[in-house]
Amino acid sequence: MNRGYRIFVLVFRVLLLLFVFVPIIWGLRTSLAGSNMDLNLIPKQITLKNYGYVLQNPSFLSGIRNSVIYALGTIVLLLPIIIPAAYAFSRMRFRGEFLGKLLLVLPLLPAIAILIPLSRNMNAMGMLNKRIGVILLNVTFQLPFTCWLLRNFFKSISVSIEEASYIDGCSRLQSIILIILPSALTGITSIMVYSFISSWLSYLIPYTLITSMNLKSISQTLLGYQGQFGTDYTRLTAASLLTIVPPLTVFCFFQKWFIAGLFGMTSK
Repeated sequence: MNRGYRIFVLVFRVLLLLFVFVPIIWGLRTSLAGSNMDLNLIPKQITLKNYGYVLQNPSFLSGIRNSVIYALGTIVLLLPIIIPAAYAFSRMRFRGEFLGKLLLVLPLLPAIAILIPLSRNMNAMGMLNKRIGVILLNVTFQLPFTCWLLRNFFKSISVSIEEASYIDGCSRLQSIILIILPSALTGITSIMVYSFISSWLSYLIPYTLITSMNLKSISQTLLGYQGQFGTDYTRLTAASLLTIVPPLTVFCFFQKWFIAGLFGMTSK
């Protein structure tokens, strides 16, 4: 590795870090400022009152609670669907199985393109202003991609392990529960992290189905800091930084399993 290449890699890494962290640092600086008019690099008056206001705001706390419910509800409903489906795609051979790759087409469709018919159909089903409606749509949009990822992870598990369990007297269901699922725990964990973060960041789905203030997600709640005659950027950035804490915490806590599972699944 020559010196020029090492310098190029170093410069690229520095630029990448600046691209990622400068907006966060500037948001932190803005959230600590005493007013919107303070545009100095270091605020003249550094205060935590914006964070105090946000944490005492009932709508913000309600948005956090609702987003947690939507994210956890999506995981609880998603896993029982994709685990047997992914296992079937990885182990069983059936006519038309090549069409399974079409599952990857749905996530490529922009949600806004089907927003109007989607809202009309959900309204006809009585799913407007109901948490279960948001959870069902989250599952619908996440199911194809997560199913295909988990299918690839199941394929990485040797079939001989299952066959050995059959010889020991296990049924297929027992083999899945006792052998396959523990072996695929890393992949399942990565799916859970992906599902939580995707559900937390989702905006269009709650925006389409939820109008009640008590049911709005945190992404909708943040819009409340944009007023008709101006935006309070100090409180908006404080709320935004607090909003990224839960998904960032989940990712950092499960980082090892998430990366190992994701790379393990995509390598097949």
